[in-house]
Amino acid sequence: MILGNLFQVAILTVVFYWILRFLKGTPSILMLGVLIILFPALYFFTYRLNLQVLHWLIERMLALMPVFLIVVFKDDIRRILAFLGKQRFRTFRRITSANKQRRLLAMIDELIDCSCAFTAQPHWVWPKSSETGTRGKGKNVRYNTGALIAIENAPRLNEYIEKGVRVEARLSSLTLQTIFYKGTPLHDGGVIIRNGEIVAAACQFPAATHLENRPIHTRHNAAIGLSELVPDITVIVVSEETGNVSVTTGPGRLEVMENPRHFRNVLCNRLGVKENSEKDKPRKKNKKREGLWKRLLNKSQNWKNSAKK
Repeated sequence: MILGNLFQVAILTVVFYWILRFLKGTPSILMLGVLIILFPALYFFTYRLNLQVLHWLIERMLALMPVFLIVVFKDDIRRILAFLGKQRFRTFRRITSANKQRRLLAMIDELIDCSCAFTAQPHWVWPKSSETGTRGKGKNVRYNTGALIAIENAPRLNEYIEKGVRVEARLSSLTLQTIFYKGTPLHDGGVIIRNGEIVAAACQFPAATHLENRPIHTRHNAAIGLSELVPDITVIVVSEETGNVSVTTGPGRLEVMENPRHFRNVLCNRLGVKENSEKDKPRKKNKKREGLWKRLLNKSQNWKNSAKK
């Protein structure tokens, strides 16, 4: 009982403290002070002086005091509620944006990993591949695998999803490698990714409309055609003949990626993801430590040489 009473007193103290702090410097604090002092004083004096009518009236007014306070301080209550809602919304938006950034970065890593598995070019190696054990530490891909992947920023590809095959699977490098494997029925066509999930596979995308933008290869032609219709869509193409990895960077524009790092930067730019700079901080610290260690070694060697002399 004692702990419960103390807990209630603490909660009421915090609530009244923040209310008074929020009303500080406003005319409402004067009105609140008058109400807090005036009504208890009138109630006490009418009771002591045996003024029954006034005492009865003040009792009824005290019973209606919550409604009276709401009417008098409605503007301040609105400001307090707006302030609390804004702060809560900011916190919620900060948390959701951080979670979204992490999900997008994880999705980009999976896309880079599967692209490295699709191309036989030796310089296309991503560190995640050795961590997950999908291909081991070396580059063991002997042939190129064609792939066509469309990433939605907003749900605008419903008509192509309906014509394709529903997958509704969690995005992963192994799932994409299984879909585009030449022996599977779903490898011919494109994959659509929505909200970090593989929504559909074997989707047929429209061809490029402009003759100057129309490439020879079917997948590249479909990627450019889709980017012309929906400019904010990001389409990834892996050539089955050359092994080049390309990304649409605008309406009708297809850019060949030089390496996985270039590929990652383009995807982050297209999807609005800020890469974490925290990975570089330990390196800077390690460099500082290495420099300090070298200076200490040099000083110790100088001391030894001076001692020998």
